[in-house]
Amino acid sequence: MNKNRLLVLFSTFLISLILMTAGCVDQESTQNSITASDMDAGSEKVDVVRLSGGDYGYPQPFSIYPRGPGSSKVGMIFDCLVERSDTGIVPWLAESWETSSDGMEYTFHLREGVSWSDGEPLTASDVKFTFDYEQENIPVSGGIEDGVVDSVQVLDDTTVKFILTQPVSTFLYEMTGFKVIPKHIYEAIDDPTSFLDPEAVTGTGPFLLEEYNKEHGTYRFVTNENFWGSETAVEAVEFVPVSDELISFEQGEIDFTRISPDTLERFTSDPDVRVAQQPAFWGYQFYFNMNKCTELSDKKIRQAFVYAIDREELVEKIGRGAGKTGEMGILPVDHIWYNSDQPEYAYNPDKAGELLDEAGWTDTDGDGIRDKDGEKLSYILSLGSSEVRIGELIKERLDEVGIDVQVKALESKSRDANLNTGDFELAISGFGGWGRDADYLRTRYCDTNSGAGSVASGAAIFGYHNDTLNALGTKELQELDDEKRKEIVYEMQTVLAEDIPTIPLYYTTKYDAWRISTYDGWVSAYDHHAKTHCIFSYLERD
Repeated sequence: MNKNRLLVLFSTFLISLILMTAGCVDQESTQNSITASDMDAGSEKVDVVRLSGGDYGYPQPFSIYPRGPGSSKVGMIFDCLVERSDTGIVPWLAESWETSSDGMEYTFHLREGVSWSDGEPLTASDVKFTFDYEQENIPVSGGIEDGVVDSVQVLDDTTVKFILTQPVSTFLYEMTGFKVIPKHIYEAIDDPTSFLDPEAVTGTGPFLLEEYNKEHGTYRFVTNENFWGSETAVEAVEFVPVSDELISFEQGEIDFTRISPDTLERFTSDPDVRVAQQPAFWGYQFYFNMNKCTELSDKKIRQAFVYAIDREELVEKIGRGAGKTGEMGILPVDHIWYNSDQPEYAYNPDKAGELLDEAGWTDTDGDGIRDKDGEKLSYILSLGSSEVRIGELIKERLDEVGIDVQVKALESKSRDANLNTGDFELAISGFGGWGRDADYLRTRYCDTNSGAGSVASGAAIFGYHNDTLNALGTKELQELDDEKRKEIVYEMQTVLAEDIPTIPLYYTTKYDAWRISTYDGWVSAYDHHAKTHCIFSYLERD
């Protein structure tokens, strides 16, 4: 039995990650190493930290909107067996675990004396119940991939065993999204998505929900005095609506903000403001719908799009220089398993034209690219209202090579819904999570069931298929040796960079700013860009 198998989380590479992501104007702020066992209570608490808000739904796993700010609010209340800190995976509700030699069984030992916020004790039965309940009511905030777990066994009140259907290299990592819920409350609830009573937010986490206003998008979390872990560093965390985040920060209405490069100097000159640059783990992606537009199944056309789009221009004009251009192997350069040896696509409209011509699309009369039957290469590009300027720049560049694009702005939730159902031709979406476990190359781009895990919705909906990538994805999922698995992930990046199922446009590297005199405890999880999403930002530590 292998005690606490943290190798699954790439522990040998975490130091390099920290070095890569420490491109800060002031680098003192986020390099503390923390675990549940070494955090120390005793420093004076801050009364309240105020952050910019917005409505993401009621903060329980089944009713929250799954974007990052939503799931992080759930994490204020509900705990996982293991958690992601700034250094990697750490014990959380489970103080230890063992993995069988064949990788098929994980036995977790729960901390003793942990209680739900209503005083009821946490037991292994709650863990088993959570898994079984999610099989019927999948929470939108995350959890274990369908088909990975064969069964969950309660060995005693503090010991629970997960038996897998096959070895799964990402299992421990995925457990960091498995929020344990109270059996004594949820077992009577048939529809958890509409369960909005105060009992629905009964958790074991460091905070309690004191106030929530859906209309105004406000939340107030207060310290859970019965929390099993370290003391909270703040008495309360409030999310409040602001019309302009930067102005609100300057006026003291909120205590943390993101700033753009053109305002950087006036904050770096303020000794009370700490500024740190985020790693490139949030980015914009361009999608092809090969089901709706079958000509896009030709990779030469998709490659032509890449050559025609000036990604450096997007970084400079949209990101104001605070970004890194997209890599066609999908993983960003700041990812611990980024493969630098992959096909590159510098902006080259002439090369785009050559590829379109090879694919049978030419501009014979100057009014756009057409095929031999006179069909025009024309698309509707769907995007969120905040991405219109990106769409306009892309439209200009594609027009230059004869590809006609009409930009269609949607409310972001409608755009997301269309992406999930395949109701689009071309689309752009921005999202985080680019630093997470590299298995997302499989879940997003492989369209076959890999033995454990469901068919990846992205590839299936967009009509992308690649036999080589599917085989690599199956192999990657089952490989428990990190060095061998890394080699497979490198191969997957090479295949994706050649095939271009989607185009990562650019990854943002925005700047965070906060007042030291108000609160200076902000840290990032090792695989994520947002300090305000990390539960360790709100806890005391050495």
